Amino acid sequence: MHFPMVPDLFIYDCVFLCWRDTLWGYERGLVGWDFVVGLANFSVSKGASHPWELELIFLGEFEVQEVEKKLRSLAEQEDERLGLDSQKKWLFIALKWLFENKNNIDDPLGVVELIYEDFGFPFEIEGFVRYMPSQDGYKPEENTSQQNIERIFCNWQSYLKRMAGVFEVKT
Repeated sequence: MHFPMVPDLFIYDCVFLCWRDTLWGYERGLVGWDFVVGLANFSVSKGASHPWELELIFLGEFEVQEVEKKLRSLAEQEDERLGLDSQKKWLFIALKWLFENKNNIDDPLGVVELIYEDFGFPFEIEGFVRYMPSQDGYKPEENTSQQNIERIFCNWQSYLKRMAGVFEVKT
């Protein structure tokens, strides 16, 4: 799965991730054991006090199996409904980070295309996937290449604002 190298602190601050969300990302290789330990540390610093979260903080690279075991246990204790939006949260995280760093990336729209494919072609981001046809009557042939690119970035920004509202993200 293509997922940009998003700094852990960005993820922690981007959107609330329950343990089911974290497990979803971990199982797909979006984050590693160190992210799980860091998230436990972040959660405890914000007032969480589950014993497994406290134990996770002290685990290291030689205890990856124990990290995985505690992550699965924490996720299993949560309501299944908490994990329903896991894929959408990780998609949002990737696209938000990418948008905020687009000026430092050679082809950010090319990366969007890879993410679009890897996340199973989610319809909600089709409006800023370059090769997808417009669904709202917009005619790219009647505009300049630059205007079309600007529109794609505008659609991307609109998606981020909409999803920030859904996930109650501080902008």
